Amino acid sequence: MGNDDVESKLLKYKDMKGGYSTPIETLFAPKKAWVEQRKWDMPDAFIIKVAPVGAFIMKEDNPNQKYTTVEIRNEIIEAIEAGACSFHTHARDERGRNTLEVTLYHDIIDPIKKKFGSAVVACGCPEGGATVADSLHPILEFKDVLETAPVTVSTVNAAGDFSAVQTREIAQAHVEIMQDVGCKPEIVLHNVGDISLVRRWLIDTGVLAKPYYFRLALGNPGWGYIEDPDTLFQCMSFMVRELKKIDTACAIMIDMAGRAALFGVAAGILLGLIGARVGMEDALYVYPHTDEMIKNNASVVGKVAMLVEALGRKVGNADDYRRFIGIDIP
Repeated sequence: MGNDDVESKLLKYKDMKGGYSTPIETLFAPKKAWVEQRKWDMPDAFIIKVAPVGAFIMKEDNPNQKYTTVEIRNEIIEAIEAGACSFHTHARDERGRNTLEVTLYHDIIDPIKKKFGSAVVACGCPEGGATVADSLHPILEFKDVLETAPVTVSTVNAAGDFSAVQTREIAQAHVEIMQDVGCKPEIVLHNVGDISLVRRWLIDTGVLAKPYYFRLALGNPGWGYIEDPDTLFQCMSFMVRELKKIDTACAIMIDMAGRAALFGVAAGILLGLIGARVGMEDALYVYPHTDEMIKNNASVVGKVAMLVEALGRKVGNADDYRRFIGIDIP
């Protein structure tokens, strides 16, 4: 189109008012309303807890999975040096199976606490025993060492192929014993319906003491329904909102689990959660849209630390964690 054609087309609009309706003097005045926008209410610190090995993922699933106490201990130490301020660990026997053998736990936990002391929060693992007493034995064995530990309220399809059953009586027993020995219960929810169980079993009964501390473990088969970005944000934001209805001051952590992987952690940062449990316990993949498997736990912790700082929050320390969940600072 030539210039003459353009000019002829513009001619019909020469008397039509355009631009801003606001006077120029107002338009280019300082934008006080923009400057004074309310800051969002979310904590500055974001806790990174490493969970290097769980009960289910085997070397056949991820060849990088670690079994021996030396391997697991080294994974935790490297993750702490990369930015984690807390660790949760299982132990594996000579066949790579989950075990509650306390000598193996001592071999993992004792050197780490000796090296880092109160700069790291140790998280226990009271699950997998034939009886409630068996499961809780490590909590008593490590009294005054384990500052927090998970209590799952779900009856959940644990790994896509089999179910783990929890009852009101088991959950209440775990909470009561842990609170008696000064170990803060971390209440784990795998599904939306678990919010009802938490309320009916632990809160309405007065068994669980404030401040309440929850962890959302979503994304693996049978753990909620996280299949894409939409379901990730819908499920997470809904559960966070409903838990805040129970108590606006409750602390909520997200678990790096399933295909959501680091995207779930990023959502937790954006939603203002207190932190994330990350690592090879509940996740195989680094990202939801690739087949890149986790090679080691420190690399994941490093990525999360960069995400936290890139989004303007700071990587929290052990005392930040203790303040969030309401336990004493040494």
